Amino acid sequence: MIKGIIFDMVGPLLQKNPGYVFDEVVEAAEKMRGLFPNDKEFIAALGRSEITKKYSQEEIAEKIALKYSKIPEIWNELLPKIKGDYALGVINNGTAITVPYFKKENNFDEFFSIFINSSEVGLEKPDSRIYLMALNQMKLKPEEAVFIDDTEENILGAEKIGMQGILFTDYQSLLIDLKSSGINI
Repeated sequence: MIKGIIFDMVGPLLQKNPGYVFDEVVEAAEKMRGLFPNDKEFIAALGRSEITKKYSQEEIAEKIALKYSKIPEIWNELLPKIKGDYALGVINNGTAITVPYFKKENNFDEFFSIFINSSEVGLEKPDSRIYLMALNQMKLKPEEAVFIDDTEENILGAEKIGMQGILFTDYQSLLIDLKSSGINI
């Protein structure tokens, strides 16, 4: 029986803001983050870059967070329906410097009991230990949880430890997949 649902952040919960206007600072910082998944190395590289001569680390982090917005159907329809019946969590592969801004802009605490950020715990999806950490914090067994991500590799990582995985492509498909997993919506 499914008791909890864990979401990836960007993809299933947040999308590129439809009103986003290309910002070279954001794009450069995100590209740099891809080169340095370790936060210590990323922050050091960011400090050496040209963009930090114009903007502080905090300003850059806030600009990155503003690039993304909630997927309305997820936040306005799905999450309110499942909130009381299932434990909800987030596992995000990303830099810790943006987390306070994402949380401020998107009100994660309203729905999610846990929010694990890879940089803060030193593990990244698809490493099985990050899923086990989330399950432990939510007091769930792998077979009691569904993991939703827009990256197949991360789904396979969750399935490897016994969780059900759902590859997020769009809202309607997600509803079908959740119902197929036994989620009451």
